[in-house]
Amino acid sequence: MPAGPMKVGIIGAGPGGLALAILLRRAGFADVTVFDREDGVGGTWRINTYPGLACDVKSHLYSYSFDLNPHWSRQWSKQPEILAYFERCATENGLQPHLRLRTEIRSARWESERRQWCLTTAAGAEHRFDILVSAVGLFTQPVSPELVREQPFTGTVMHSAQWDHSVRLDGAKIAVLGTGSTAAQLVPELAEVAEKVYSVQRSPTWILPKPDRPYTPRERWMLRRIPLAKRLYRARLWLRSEANISVIENGSDKTREFTATARDLLGASIGDDQLRAALTPDHPLGCKRLVFSSDYLAALARPNVEVVTSPAKALRSRSLVTEDGTECEVDIVVCATGYAAADYLGQIEVTGEGGTTLAQAWRDGPRAYLGMAVPGFPNFFMLYGPNTNVGSNSVIFVLEAQARYIVRALKHLRRRRRSYVSVRAEALASFITKIDRWMHGTVWTTRCSNYFRAANGRVVTQWPRSAGAFWAMTRRFRARDYFFEPPAFESAAQFESNVMS
Repeated sequence: MPAGPMKVGIIGAGPGGLALAILLRRAGFADVTVFDREDGVGGTWRINTYPGLACDVKSHLYSYSFDLNPHWSRQWSKQPEILAYFERCATENGLQPHLRLRTEIRSARWESERRQWCLTTAAGAEHRFDILVSAVGLFTQPVSPELVREQPFTGTVMHSAQWDHSVRLDGAKIAVLGTGSTAAQLVPELAEVAEKVYSVQRSPTWILPKPDRPYTPRERWMLRRIPLAKRLYRARLWLRSEANISVIENGSDKTREFTATARDLLGASIGDDQLRAALTPDHPLGCKRLVFSSDYLAALARPNVEVVTSPAKALRSRSLVTEDGTECEVDIVVCATGYAAADYLGQIEVTGEGGTTLAQAWRDGPRAYLGMAVPGFPNFFMLYGPNTNVGSNSVIFVLEAQARYIVRALKHLRRRRRSYVSVRAEALASFITKIDRWMHGTVWTTRCSNYFRAANGRVVTQWPRSAGAFWAMTRRFRARDYFFEPPAFESAAQFESNVMS
C-alpha cells in the first residue's frame, strides 16, 4: 500500500455503512470516512418518517451482534427507536469524526496511476481513497407512478419516503397508492384521522399477522441485567427465521402453511364477500415482499376506507382518476410505490478500469461476486449489493457478514502490503451460475410483478438460500478469487471482454 495508513471511503451511513466503519476501526483501520447526503446517520430509518413506520423484523434480530440492545421497548420497534439505536451505535463507537454528512457523492472514478478512487461530490469537491465501499443500499431511489396531469392538481402529492409533516391529515381525503409494507403501515394510521382514505391497488398482497406487543418489565429487566439472556433470545429469533427459509420455495409446505394463515387473517378481518375477493391475491405467497400487519386488513373494512381495484392514471384539480375511469375526490395523494431497488448505484456514476462504467458492466443486469465485488472495479466493494436481500431472516445479519468479509479482505492487503485487489471474472461467473441454479424453483421466478427483477427478467436483488448459507460463504476471504496486480490485457477490446463477460 502507499505510505501511511490505508484510506477507506464509505458511501452511505445506514446500517451497513455504520457496521463496516465500526468493524474497520476495531480492526485498526483509522483512516475511515463515511459520506452521507442526509444530515445524520441511519439511512432509510432517517429518510423515512411516515406515520406508522416500523420494522418487519423483530427488534432484537434487527441489531448488530457486536452491539446488542437490551432496551428495545417492543417486539417490532418503530422508526424513532430504530433510528435512535443506530445513532447511539455511531456515537458510542466514536464515528462522529469520521462522518461527512450533507455530502452527496455524484461520481467515483478509478485512477490507475494512483491506484486510488476519486470521489466527486455534488458541490464539486474531490476526495481520494485507496479503498471504496458502496453502502447506499437498495431503498434509496423512490419510484412514483407517472400520473397524467389532466388539470393542475391543487392538493398535495408526496412519496412515502419524502413525507411532508406540514401537510394536515385531520379531516382530509387521502389516496394511498400501493399495497406493500408501507401501505400496510400507513393506511391504519391515516384511517384514524382522515375523513376518507382510498386504498388504490394495482394488485392485492398476501398479509401475514404481526402480533406485536411491548416487552414486559420482567422481560426488559432480564435482557438488561443478564447478558447471556439477550444473546440466547437473539439466537432463538435467528433460528426461527432460518426455519422459514422454505417459504421461498414455490409450492413448499411452509408456503402452503403461510398462505393458509394469510387466508385465515383475511377471512377474520373482512366480512364482505366482494371486498374479500378483491383483496385475495392471484399470485403465490412470497413472490412479492412479505407483508406483516395485524391491523391493515381491518382498516380496509372501516366505513371511511374504500378499496379501489384499478391503478391510478391521472390527476384533475381535486381528484384522482384510475384506469377504469373511477374518480376519487382527494386532497392528498400518497405514493407508497417503493423504490428502484434493482437499479443498484443508479444515482452514482462509477467508472472502473479502462473507462468502463458500472452501468456498462451491468448492461445485462447487476451482478457481483458474493454481492460485493465486480471484475474491472479494483479496490471496490459493495454492501447490500446484487443478490444479497434475504427472503427470510434479518438483513442486518447479512450486512454484518459482508462487513466482516470486507475487513478480512483489507487485512489481507495490509498484511501482504498490497495496493490492488480485483475479483476474477471466472470467480464471478461461477458464483452467478450457482445463484441462477439455486433460483430455480423459488417463488420469485413465478409470473409475478415485483421489484426483485432487472429489465431482462433476471432476479437480481434476492439471495436464494438461507442467511446462514450466506454467512458460511463469506466467513473466509479466498485470495485465489482475486488479482493482486492489474491483469495485462493486449487491447481495450480484450479488457472489455474479460470485465463484462
